[in-house]
Amino acid sequence: MPKLEQTQKTASRAGGRRARAMRVSSSLAEINVVPLVDVMLVLLVIFMVAAPMMQQGFPVNLPEARRSEPLERQELLVSIPASFASDQEVYLGEEAVPFDVLAERVRQVIADSPNKIVTMASDGGVVYRDVVAVWDQLKAGGVSTVNVQVQPPRGRQP
Repeated sequence: MPKLEQTQKTASRAGGRRARAMRVSSSLAEINVVPLVDVMLVLLVIFMVAAPMMQQGFPVNLPEARRSEPLERQELLVSIPASFASDQEVYLGEEAVPFDVLAERVRQVIADSPNKIVTMASDGGVVYRDVVAVWDQLKAGGVSTVNVQVQPPRGRQP
């Protein structure tokens, strides 16, 4: 709300007497939100740039299945990348493990787990022979149940 201040008015043509007049002074009593908006936009840009870098796990192009059910709980994720045929490595969570020591490494990881359940995610380009070979190594490592992770068809709402 503007403030009213009393000021002196100089002599006018009508007799030289001084009259008092009210002058409106506008002082800024509002909060300036422009710096706040600038800071928020900078933070938004920072989070937009940093969000893709916070991706967890190893990216795998999953095959689609029309009748897939979502998982309630995921014990251990074994990912088979598309490069498996050339480098013979799978990912146990985020750790790269050579195929020949997979059974022993799985045995170490699930030793304390009461239920020996593993979820296997294979890239769509991996041949079935390699998927079965990894499955066999998981069973040799003491896994009781192997869940196969698939992706629901695009456009399907959960």
